[in-house]
Amino acid sequence: MPAASRDPSQLPSRSFGDELRQLLRLGLPIAFVQFGMTAMNFIDVWLLGHHDRASMPAMALGNVLSWAFTVFCMGAVTATDPLMSQAVGANDRDAVPRLLGRGFLLSLVLTIPAALLLLPAASWLALFRQPTALIPEAATYARLQALGILPFLCYSVLRSLLSAHARLGPQVATIVLGNLLNLGLDWLLIFGNLGLPELGATGAGTTTVVCRWLMLFGLCAFGWRDLGPHLRQLQKRAVRKRAFALAPLWRLLKLGTPIGTQFALEMGVFAAVGLLVGYLDTLAGAEDGEGANLAGHQVALQFASLSFMVPLGLGMAASVRVGWAVGRGDAAAVRRSALVAMLTGAALMAGFMLLFLLLPGELAGLMVRHDEILAVAATLLPIAGVFQIGDGIQVVAIGCLRGLGDMRSAVFANVFGFWLLGLPLGSWFAFGLGLGPAGLWWGLVIGLFTVALGLLWVLRLRTNEPRTRLAVD
Repeated sequence: MPAASRDPSQLPSRSFGDELRQLLRLGLPIAFVQFGMTAMNFIDVWLLGHHDRASMPAMALGNVLSWAFTVFCMGAVTATDPLMSQAVGANDRDAVPRLLGRGFLLSLVLTIPAALLLLPAASWLALFRQPTALIPEAATYARLQALGILPFLCYSVLRSLLSAHARLGPQVATIVLGNLLNLGLDWLLIFGNLGLPELGATGAGTTTVVCRWLMLFGLCAFGWRDLGPHLRQLQKRAVRKRAFALAPLWRLLKLGTPIGTQFALEMGVFAAVGLLVGYLDTLAGAEDGEGANLAGHQVALQFASLSFMVPLGLGMAASVRVGWAVGRGDAAAVRRSALVAMLTGAALMAGFMLLFLLLPGELAGLMVRHDEILAVAATLLPIAGVFQIGDGIQVVAIGCLRGLGDMRSAVFANVFGFWLLGLPLGSWFAFGLGLGPAGLWWGLVIGLFTVALGLLWVLRLRTNEPRTRLAVD
């Protein structure tokens, strides 16, 4: 793009303070959008927490299973992020429509197996020995999510393009309207208001799918000024031929596979913890569908997920800014962007740490009115407070490394920190020492800080190495 049309946040910074201002200018709207995406799930949990006692744990199980089969797809499609930002940094306008078309095609290719894996949801839940009474509604929720995978992935591709051009207004408008729509439809379908059927967790699942499709169309409408020129390029046969060529698509998938694997490893460990908490309810005889441990775990996880969106947004902004610097060949800007992003992420997460440590009961009380669930959530929230800074550091470091083109280091860090250390120790704490859900969460604390320290070390090495622009063409 011509220099005159660049957003101010795309210009190289000249000092620490300048970089901080530009990072926040880009990162806060991205964080708000990510916060809004999670707020939709937060609203689901909040309303289900005021429905019957079985609705929230059923939704929690269905949500765990649907994310388990979707998260790799989301990560793989995220490979368009550094490619877009580096192309914009290099002023390569011709590459953008090709990347856009390729991202859509990859989204379709990945959706098919993920959706098929969700069809036997009840069998998966039974295999993992979840509470029998929860399985029918949880399985229905998970199967519904198969209908929302494609719009979710395509939305991510369009978001990459808009973020790479520092166009954040359409994303903010879409997420605000999406949350309002989600709240209204939840109120109607969960509780059966205005004469509609009372569907509980199934109503929340239906709402999620409807909102994902409408948000995809909404982002296209609000962002058409920036998206339209690139989408119209795909009408040209020569552009489509290059965009949909199999060899570059395969290279994009190879580039995205480490990201998808890292997403699957990180979110997979939280899914594994959720299933183990559900198994604790099974061992406790929760065959009546109550599942207090699982519901309390879901409440605490929703707060941890909301706080996580802030450093995630900063990490995505750091990925873009680092990618711009790599595209320009500006090594000093790469190091400055990474340092400012890391310090900012840690500082913001310190605030959430204090909130979770000081007000666990009050926060849990906002979400649920059942005493047994409230007690579990209030026990887990301070543990979530302990891992806030580690969680923030690791996700911002991953964003910086992605902007540099390093997709693999996070995979190794996640395997060791979460799966070889955190989850085994957490399982021993929970089952061997009898700490229950709290033991599993202490395992997450150990895993997150291990991953964070490992990625900090790798990031220090990578920012002192010469980097070249990624390419799949």
